[in-house]
Amino acid sequence: MSLKMIDTINNGSGDGWMITNNLRVSGLASGIDTETMVKKLMDAEKAQLNKILQNKTKTEWKVDAYRDVNTKFLDLRTSMESLRLESTFTKSKLTSSDSSKVDVTLSGIPSRSEYIISSVKTYQPGTPSSVKFASTSLSSETTELGTGNGFQFTLNGETISLTAQDTIRSSITKINELAAKTGVTASYSSGDQAIVFTSKDPATSMTISNLSNSNNVLNLAAGSISETQNDFPAGNTSGATGVSAIQAVGGQVTINGTTLTLKNNELTYDGVTFTFKNDMPAGSNVTITKKTDVDAIYDTIKGFVDKYNDTIKALHDKVEEKKYKDYAPLLDDQKTNMKDKEIELWEEKAKSGLLQDDQIISSALDKLRTALYSNVSDVDSTKMNKQFDSLADIGITTSSNYKDNGKLEIDETKLREALENHINDVSLLFSKKYDTKSSLNNTANNKDEFANSGAGWRLYDQINETMKKITKTAGTSSDSYLSKALSQFDTQIDSWEKRLQTKEDYYWKQFNAMEQAIQKSNSQSSWLTQQMGG
Repeated sequence: MSLKMIDTINNGSGDGWMITNNLRVSGLASGIDTETMVKKLMDAEKAQLNKILQNKTKTEWKVDAYRDVNTKFLDLRTSMESLRLESTFTKSKLTSSDSSKVDVTLSGIPSRSEYIISSVKTYQPGTPSSVKFASTSLSSETTELGTGNGFQFTLNGETISLTAQDTIRSSITKINELAAKTGVTASYSSGDQAIVFTSKDPATSMTISNLSNSNNVLNLAAGSISETQNDFPAGNTSGATGVSAIQAVGGQVTINGTTLTLKNNELTYDGVTFTFKNDMPAGSNVTITKKTDVDAIYDTIKGFVDKYNDTIKALHDKVEEKKYKDYAPLLDDQKTNMKDKEIELWEEKAKSGLLQDDQIISSALDKLRTALYSNVSDVDSTKMNKQFDSLADIGITTSSNYKDNGKLEIDETKLREALENHINDVSLLFSKKYDTKSSLNNTANNKDEFANSGAGWRLYDQINETMKKITKTAGTSSDSYLSKALSQFDTQIDSWEKRLQTKEDYYWKQFNAMEQAIQKSNSQSSWLTQQMGG
């Protein structure tokens, strides 16, 4: 296709040789592969843009890496935050000298270390009220009451109407549909050919009244029954038999000389829940003893130590991670010729070392070590026991291997002995809090609070300060340092893309002008040849 034909298509006219600015003609006259030529020129022009794109990707990866670090600090804080609380070190366990008679569980904070149960008369629960009405007239649940045998009655204030077409089964259904209101259910005993009424619990009484037919086919009779009374005409022709109700009998227990009433066989008293299983005559004592729950407190401390060791190893690995300078983030067009596994392996090396020698992490690791290893002081020297003012005093020390980077080690025997015999001192070592009366101060930014507060508070505050720094650097807020950097990259990318588009249009315009000139020259040459009879 000639340039003149293309120009005709675009301008609707064959007059003139001007090519539109947007028309891109690839070497029609010159034979040059213009597209390839322009692409190579633009590849050179795009070098700076590609560098910005790669820096943006690396910054996004760094944000993700920082957030992973923040998650590790959060997990570490979760594992140790209870160590700054006194309640962690007041955990107790109870033992019973005879659990076959009295069992115990903690339900609060007991004020005593020992409870003596000197006598028990267990609570005897009552039984629900029950009354049975037998009727030989109805031998099957499906037999209808029959013509003229319909009647009404009132059960605990609710009226129930039975028709001639009702059977024992449907009658029971009507009664049970009102059970939520009456507190009474009915059932059928085939052996006795009887309907049995039963209250839902011992405290619910049962009253049948307002019988429209006292000689009803079901032999229902009027009367009342409860734990304390029964006026059903049991044993007469009404058919009311099997009437029963047993009143509950309250119990009593004597604990440390104080007699208490039992409304069931479980009693919560002074932070202890007692379960009484058998009667105990006076003098047959059962002793309940409260002791420090060494196992629970030890497990809490060990859980923190394990998490601390895992965390500092992971963070040291990050700041010491090798950088592969030859592995820059891949551009989209580079990925098109690579397999997924190749991309994965490349990016693994490209991401390596993003936090190498990072000052936030390195500083945090140093400060955590200082928080753990420094002795706990006290402005009131009578409060802090100098024999237990460091973690080493209770069996928590650092590894002697420098390659472990301050890994903590526990002497289990020494720690358990301290928990068993010096629990108050251990509690102060972790949970002691010195207050400078300023809400802005904490152990991470105030030397007095640091020196006079326990290891639990020091760690907690230092972790919080570190997390704040990381959030300020790589948080989701647009004010974070790396968020601002990403925003600047976006601005630069937008500017470069516009600049490159202008440059590409310029190259095409130049090549189009060249093609036009060559085409014009070729046309003139052809005309001269024709004039000369060539």
